[in-house]
Amino acid sequence: MDLDSWDEVDRSAREDAVGRRLSTGGPVTGGKEHAEPDFEAKQGLVTKVADFAHVRRARTGDDAQRIFRRAYNYAAPGAAGDSTDRAGLLFAAYQADPVKQFHPIQARLAELDMMNEWTHPVGSAVFWIPPAAQAGGSIGEGLF
Repeated sequence: MDLDSWDEVDRSAREDAVGRRLSTGGPVTGGKEHAEPDFEAKQGLVTKVADFAHVRRARTGDDAQRIFRRAYNYAAPGAAGDSTDRAGLLFAAYQADPVKQFHPIQARLAELDMMNEWTHPVGSAVFWIPPAAQAGGSIGEGLF
């Protein structure tokens, strides 16, 4: 993430880009960090959660596209002789079918997510994780 240019943007613009309050992590529509955003809430004639807000673009009304996700922020000093710090996010997403679940979300993010102004993906991978073992069984036994 390009934190230098992110820090140049005023707080309300950053909150609009994310769709959350930076102070609490709660939605711009109110509530605490894990509160559901109210995508219908209006401020005058405009919705409070902008069409380009990350939280709106990442959401889906289709239960078949829902994924389990976890994000891990990191910050590390730059390499020797480099004055630039490295900051970013490791994002893990768990789903049954990446093509039917993850890809549509990524397409919405690519189309209009304002966070694309400050983030720069540097890698990606897909791993298959076998289901948990049955009692007395072993992981992956259903493959054989």
